[in-house]
Amino acid sequence: MFSRHFGQFLLQEGIVTPQTLSRALARLSDVRPLVGILALARDFMTPAQVREVNRIQKREDKRFGQIAIEKGYLTAEKLEELLSAQKNEHVLLGQILVEDRILSHEGLVRALELYREKSGLSPEGYEAMTGGDTDRAVASVLAGQPGGKNSLVRAWAELFVRNVIRFVDPAAALDPLAEKGNGELITFLQPMKGDRELAVFISAEKNVLADLARRFSDLASGSYDEMARAAVEEFLNVSNGLFTVNCSDRGIELDLLPQEEVPRDDPRLRKKPDGLLPLLLPEGILWAGILC
Repeated sequence: MFSRHFGQFLLQEGIVTPQTLSRALARLSDVRPLVGILALARDFMTPAQVREVNRIQKREDKRFGQIAIEKGYLTAEKLEELLSAQKNEHVLLGQILVEDRILSHEGLVRALELYREKSGLSPEGYEAMTGGDTDRAVASVLAGQPGGKNSLVRAWAELFVRNVIRFVDPAAALDPLAEKGNGELITFLQPMKGDRELAVFISAEKNVLADLARRFSDLASGSYDEMARAAVEEFLNVSNGLFTVNCSDRGIELDLLPQEEVPRDDPRLRKKPDGLLPLLLPEGILWAGILC
């Protein structure tokens, strides 16, 4: 999940090459997390302290955590927190790059700090993003947006991200650093009417939508043709249909209207979205928004 986004960030910053990143990502499932790397990622230890413990391990038959506690670098509570923490793939990615001497310990720390700084995330948002807490990550991305505190906007956003992960790509990740480039975007919009009047749209370059269609409908072709277009529309219909069901459970009745492909200068898109999500998929960014 976040490992793909962190890897893309390292690539954009020129910290790694495409070949290096591809090899490192391919090894993720085979890597065992090291306490020292986890401690660096959580700012529990400095690079110098990690190296010192590693040196001591070459002389003494002791576990990393035991030595770190004896040296006063970790408390028993912090060690337990590290050992019981869920496997964070972005930390494992950093570990691979350190082991392969692509990054030093200091380089990994600087890269993590640079990401935190450029993402603009709060400490809580960063923790949610890296820890795979989807709902908290969504709240962090929505913070400061027009509908960031709107419970309906947040409910849509949380469900949409879950739907992308469930139906399209289990490794999909929110990308707070995403920017719209110069590529031509294709946009689908679906209005809803009833107790409220709103619309949901998705927008992406052709190759992103083609890949989404292939993954959602198991299409053999990866091209963006009429079958792919229909699959994208079906995904949006399924996602929005689930949203209307959830709204009904909250006492808000909504009916889906026919969706349509719209030009980028469509008057309905001139308004700033109440919620806008950038999702990193294998072929690029999928933008999803809600207009209330």
